[in-house]
Amino acid sequence: MKFGKILKIFKKGSKAASKRKGAQKGAGEFDWPAGVRIGVFGHTNAGKTVYFTVLNEECKVSRNLQLSVTDNATAAEFLANYRSIWGLGVSSEVGTVVDLKGEKKFPDPTQTERVLRFNAILEGDKKLPVVAYDYPGAAVSISDPSEFKDKVRDFMTGCDGLLFMFDPKVLSAELQTQAHVAAFVNMLEQLAPLSARLPIPADLVITKSDILDGFTDDAQAILIGPEDENLLSENFEYFLERILSSPAVSKNPAWSGSVRKVLVSLREFLKVVIGRTLDFQVFFVSSTGRPPEKIGTDVGRSLYRPPAKMSPIGVREPFYWLLNSITRNRSVSRVRTLAKYVAVISTIWCVAFSIPFLAHFMYLKPKATSVEDNILEPYKGNILNTTSDERAKVISAYSKYERSWMVRWLFPKWQSATMRAKSRFTNFDLSEEIKRLDQVTGRFTQIVNDSALWPQLNPADLTLIQNTEHETLLAGLNAFHQGDETSELYTRSDRVLQLWELFTAYITSKGDSTSYATIQEQVQFNRRTYDRDLSAAEKALGDALAARLQVQAEKKQQKEIAKKAAVELDTYVKKINKNDSPAYRLGDAVAELRQLRKQLDPSVDGSSIAAINDYIDAADTWKKTRKYTFKVQSVPGQGHLHIEVTPKGQDPTWGELSQIIEGYDYSVNWKVGDNIHLALDTLGAPEEWGKTASARKILTGNYSLFNMDGEISFDNLGLKVSIEFSPPLAERLPELEK
Repeated sequence: MKFGKILKIFKKGSKAASKRKGAQKGAGEFDWPAGVRIGVFGHTNAGKTVYFTVLNEECKVSRNLQLSVTDNATAAEFLANYRSIWGLGVSSEVGTVVDLKGEKKFPDPTQTERVLRFNAILEGDKKLPVVAYDYPGAAVSISDPSEFKDKVRDFMTGCDGLLFMFDPKVLSAELQTQAHVAAFVNMLEQLAPLSARLPIPADLVITKSDILDGFTDDAQAILIGPEDENLLSENFEYFLERILSSPAVSKNPAWSGSVRKVLVSLREFLKVVIGRTLDFQVFFVSSTGRPPEKIGTDVGRSLYRPPAKMSPIGVREPFYWLLNSITRNRSVSRVRTLAKYVAVISTIWCVAFSIPFLAHFMYLKPKATSVEDNILEPYKGNILNTTSDERAKVISAYSKYERSWMVRWLFPKWQSATMRAKSRFTNFDLSEEIKRLDQVTGRFTQIVNDSALWPQLNPADLTLIQNTEHETLLAGLNAFHQGDETSELYTRSDRVLQLWELFTAYITSKGDSTSYATIQEQVQFNRRTYDRDLSAAEKALGDALAARLQVQAEKKQQKEIAKKAAVELDTYVKKINKNDSPAYRLGDAVAELRQLRKQLDPSVDGSSIAAINDYIDAADTWKKTRKYTFKVQSVPGQGHLHIEVTPKGQDPTWGELSQIIEGYDYSVNWKVGDNIHLALDTLGAPEEWGKTASARKILTGNYSLFNMDGEISFDNLGLKVSIEFSPPLAERLPELEK
């Protein structure tokens, strides 16, 4: 085989390597038999059923392609179609079965689905199990409804190869032709959307080619010769021009005109295919070899009788080409898969050889140097500003690097550089200076903890009077607060000096709570921001400032709150006494006054606290059971009432055998939270002392007694009872008197 031919095979098969996994099984909506799945995509009367029947007969005597049916259903279908097309009947007598000549006719249009299963043998030695699917042509129409549409789509999208069957009889009907083309294009877009490479081989089969002018023999069955396969990588216009100018087509003008008419009519379909795959072919076939005899018409189609002599043309070629393309692409896929494994193994080998270098220069060495870089970065590379702990980390990182077996065995020259880097951090120590700064900070803490040592406030001009000890403390701090502003000594002394300024401001403000809050915020800020840098002395200073100054700040704040509360009491007097709501006067007002009482200063606001206590005590009496006198002003219909007070949620017993009538004084014993039950007996109603009454009413809520004062409606009777308390309940509510 020539080298160029080998390259062509690999080019044609390259799409198989990129075919998505699971394509053979389709979308998974339906279960299909195992095997090479061949999709036959054709509309009604496209000749699918006749094609398979004739193909089965033709392959019985073929050398390069044999088919053998593997299931009874497929065998029965082919046999029935064969007898119908060839006009054979069966006569059976005892011990004898003979074939009889019968009427020839094409099989009726497919009304249901059939799964066709058979084995294909290529070139005498390649055996393939094949699965095809026959269905009503309406299932692929873009306009006709069909119950098989989803099943056909599922089969096609998971097939290994596709035959697009086209009936040239519809060429005279432009709209029908374009509808068929649109269905073809829609199927292709489902296989490979967005102009992606077609993942499987496909061919266009022009059935019933015996009606085309110039079609005569098997030589015309295959349109694209091996030498013209590269045309499929071009555009449609160039493809059409080259095909029509090829010797096999142009030498027969009638045939050239037929080919042109077919290709132009199907141009929208071919434009989708051309340039997207090399696994495509166009076939012209005839299952009869001669035009059939027209014998009548039926709804939507003409009726034909098979010719007297059947001589199929080109029936095997589409199927043979498609199976060969599938097996070739599978072989190329296996080669490309092997190539991928070789590439992976080569990559692993290169990586394994490079591992020591990668480990050293990308991990081991950067791991050691990054410790130094990260520590020196905040100090802008100045080693004098680092802490002893930080320097110890750098030394430890370089020591680990130096002792690693990889450096000692494979990169020994890097050990000398490591030793020089370690020496820079080994011979440097700030510990003594840090101890001195911590001692000064500790003295500051002692001053904070003893108020007798604080600077004194001059009452004349509110300036601070600092003694010698204070001046010595400031001089010690300022001695460290100089030079490089990023150094450890500078930053530590800077934080302590900030706290000294806030401390003296607190003294000047006479313990103002705002000044104390500022100190608290600064201490907390230092904890959050510099926590790992703060020494024990700095933390102790922050704790002393927070604890020692808190007591005085809270006392001053309490005085300010008490002063504000005393002013607010006048507002509460008006607010409470003008509100007639018992829920507010006996509930919310009590809660508000309790909160206000907590804020008052007993040493200053004694009278105000006493007034609040009197009000609360008066409100608390309503929580105890007391007697309340009332008069029934009116009871309609000369009726009378029964009234009983119960704790919340309990039912009345109606044990008191008394009647409450209009115009007399009565009393009830009630406390906050009790329910009041009223029973109305109208004139003439049987007397059960409230147990059976004409109407009932339950007054609930914490202050149900106030709901009893006034009119009470008995809705079921449309009657109202009027009750009045003496003295009025509103006048008995407590008042706040200052």
